[in-house]
Amino acid sequence: MTALARLFGLLRPHRVRLAAAIVCMVVYSITSTIWLVLIQPFMGVLFRGQQAAPTMSATPMPGLVGLQTRLMGWLGAVPPLQAFGRLCIVILVLFLVRNLADYASQYLSVSVEQAATRDLRRQLFAKLQQLPISYLNARRSGEIMSRVTNDVEALRGSLAAGISNLLKDGLTFLGTLAMVFAASWRLALFSFVILPPAAWALVSIGRKMRKRSGRAQEEMAALTGVLQENLAGGRIVRAFGAEAHEEARFERFNDGYYRAFTRLRRVSAGAKPVAEITIIIVAIAIAWMGAREVFETHTLSPERLFTFVAALLSMLSPVKSLSEMGGTLASGLGAADRVWAVLDTPPSIVDAPDARALPALTDAIRFEAVSFAYTSERQVLHDVSFTVRRGEVVALVGTSGAGKSTTLDLLARFHDPSAGRISLDGHDLRAITMASLRRQLGVVSQETILFHDTVRANIAYGLSGVSQADVEAAARAAHAHDFITRLPQGYETMIGDRGVLLSGGERQRLAIARALLRNPPILLLDEATSALDTESERLVQDALERLMHDRTVLVIAHRLSTVQHADRILVFEGGRIVEQGRHEDLLAREGVYRRLHDLQFRDA
Repeated sequence: MTALARLFGLLRPHRVRLAAAIVCMVVYSITSTIWLVLIQPFMGVLFRGQQAAPTMSATPMPGLVGLQTRLMGWLGAVPPLQAFGRLCIVILVLFLVRNLADYASQYLSVSVEQAATRDLRRQLFAKLQQLPISYLNARRSGEIMSRVTNDVEALRGSLAAGISNLLKDGLTFLGTLAMVFAASWRLALFSFVILPPAAWALVSIGRKMRKRSGRAQEEMAALTGVLQENLAGGRIVRAFGAEAHEEARFERFNDGYYRAFTRLRRVSAGAKPVAEITIIIVAIAIAWMGAREVFETHTLSPERLFTFVAALLSMLSPVKSLSEMGGTLASGLGAADRVWAVLDTPPSIVDAPDARALPALTDAIRFEAVSFAYTSERQVLHDVSFTVRRGEVVALVGTSGAGKSTTLDLLARFHDPSAGRISLDGHDLRAITMASLRRQLGVVSQETILFHDTVRANIAYGLSGVSQADVEAAARAAHAHDFITRLPQGYETMIGDRGVLLSGGERQRLAIARALLRNPPILLLDEATSALDTESERLVQDALERLMHDRTVLVIAHRLSTVQHADRILVFEGGRIVEQGRHEDLLAREGVYRRLHDLQFRDA
């Protein structure tokens, strides 16, 4: 399917409103053409006082003679002044209907285009929920945001041009074109000799505009990405005194967008004057040819010449609009290519066709010879095997980059192993539904993710029908209730973007309350206390101990003091498990764990 066909395919769900808009456009185009039929009788009555139809036998207007004959018969039954009054009433009614149809078509067109873009944004957002974490990590968030905002808006402009310009102006153009040929086919043929070269020029401009529009959209995506990074890293920018560096970086991308957009506008600006000059040249040539037929050959009446010129000039507006549509469509099609690229990206992590729901964990989690690589050059895990029995607390320790967080990501099925398998109670993760797997998981990480919403909404995130009593009970268990009640609106307090209005310890306790309320049988803790001060760590650690009670827990800890009481400790190094056992046993082995322990506690 071509990009244009796919673009207009977005309109299919809204075909009823679209059909109504098309009907209104047809009425608008018909009334825009019919008033040209009235020019000849109007001129005859006004300047000659005629009460009979003008002579039309020399060069008749096919299909319109009957209309004009009946009209002149109706006018011929009354004196010229009364006939002129009747003509004025007809013109008034005609233009009233024309403008009402124009209003209705514009409203319905906007309704359809906005509904289509709303649906497209919904599809894009849903697609982003399906794409793996690796896809999001490999791209700037500003670039992805630009796809959902800037590109969709450019695409909406193409839909608007397609609905309004292509249909309404196209139909009006065809109607006025018919009137031009009906008035004088010889003059019409003469006037269109110059149009093919002009049409070729406009098509060439459209091609250039599509290419340059794509470049401008890419520059805008890059600019949005830089802006988003700057806003997210504002604290670091100021702490490092890098404001000037950020301004220079922003200016580089800002200037890139400026150059790309001005190149685009330089090309698009040429379409309008080319179309207008073409019409003016044709009009002047036609005026000269028409005058010759009126005064020398007497094959054309002045009224018919006036009708012809009026019809030709009436083509000016739709022709200009249609010529500009090329640029708008080119911009939209360039944006559509990037939108389709996101929608057509196949999700690498999907449920198998015969995937089954995972029952509650009763036995164990098993990693069996698991290996994983982000790329062929970046092997992260090598032949990792271990078992976590139900109710066990297993700690993962090791230096940064050893593969600990990747191990938890594989269990949550953010990625699939390159080799080996992971199973729960013997069920391969790839054979069960992701929804049923993740319902059994609770995650508390070092980077606490909170949303710009109320405290209550963040604790009850992803759950429906949760009572206030349950929310408060989870907050009490996480040592969060006291500080929440001190907030201005308590549980209804807005906590800002990413929970910026709270301290690190408070954010972490909200995350623990969220996990407690979810009540998962399997808990994944990724360095949940490494970034906290001593007091906050004590409160969070106590909340974590409540959270870990009677659950199967995998915990990553940078501070070895927090995992000394784990049932088992797995020591990672270079993507492999090099040691495992209890704290005391590992210390006695004088191995990697002992070395890590001594580095942390050498001052003591």
